[in-house]
Amino acid sequence: MKKTIAFVLPSLNAGGAQRVVTTLANLLVKEYHVCIIVLYNCESFYKLHPDVTIEYCQKNYNSNPTLLQSLTNNFKLINNLIRILKKNKTDIVIGFMPITNVYAIVASKILGIPNIISERANPEFSTINKVWSRIRKIAYPFSNCLVVQTKANKRYFKSFIKSEIEILKNPINQNLLEKRDETIPKENIILNVGRLAEPKNQDLLIHAFSNINHENWKLVFVGDGNNYSKLKELITSLRMDDHIILTGNSSEVSTHYNKAKIFAFTSKYEGFPNVIIESMAYGLACISTDCPYGPSEIIENNKNGLLIPVGNQKELEKGLTKLMHDATLQEKFGKNAMQTTEAYHPTKIVLEWTTLINKLILK
Repeated sequence: MKKTIAFVLPSLNAGGAQRVVTTLANLLVKEYHVCIIVLYNCESFYKLHPDVTIEYCQKNYNSNPTLLQSLTNNFKLINNLIRILKKNKTDIVIGFMPITNVYAIVASKILGIPNIISERANPEFSTINKVWSRIRKIAYPFSNCLVVQTKANKRYFKSFIKSEIEILKNPINQNLLEKRDETIPKENIILNVGRLAEPKNQDLLIHAFSNINHENWKLVFVGDGNNYSKLKELITSLRMDDHIILTGNSSEVSTHYNKAKIFAFTSKYEGFPNVIIESMAYGLACISTDCPYGPSEIIENNKNGLLIPVGNQKELEKGLTKLMHDATLQEKFGKNAMQTTEAYHPTKIVLEWTTLINKLILK
């Protein structure tokens, strides 16, 4: 008889954690009953297997609650989460992202079932407020296992968590892999995929690209975010509208990966950059800032890509120019990159998750 596992996360909108959860759910559903529980009603941005069920704790989201409303809301969300887990006879709950990790720990302890929590962001640059940061430090030691993606993240949490901490790589999305098409001719495109937000530092890439010989090349940003208008204005002020394109979010990011030659990543910090793995799986030549954390655990400088100091526009210009004018180097990095990403193949990663899940259920 199949065991039941439940993933708990804030939403199924576009995002790194959401992509990882849907990838895992689509593969784990072969062995388990899989339910994804989100805090509020929403559609999944990523394709889900028809046997994966979605439930939500509340219908509507209050974006500006009072203190009393916030306290009441947290109580209701946890209470509804417990109700859903109990109704589905859940054997293990798996939390993704800080607040839902806390909810998952509380609910699992009340129900007497094991839990796994997963941290995706860089905790040293966390955007959660001081109250939730304190709650996290109190709650996380009650987890059965914390999953992180990097050695640096493990070191950080080891300082206050004595329970098991596992490093499990992020799987490449299976649907994305299946859409890789090496017969599509590559174009002179430098690609960036991700949220348009301050930590991603995309304005650095725009300035660097505009400052080099970019004849016959385009810079394409796939994603949306708070910095969309600011970046659009910057592009116009530099008179680069014909060479730099903001596409917004795209459910067909494979189209862009298949056509681009170079992937450029300029973040100030990361938890673990899924998009670097995705672009390398498509054979793109990558250049990335050596930000904390992630890129240096994926890219070996001058072997399967280029690493540059964070915020260094001159080094970025130098690296882009080098890649744009050296097809042999592009090919070398691309081939080596594809070999590197074999370690992130979804079937390999899901086997590691299955081993962990079964171990905790049988404890």
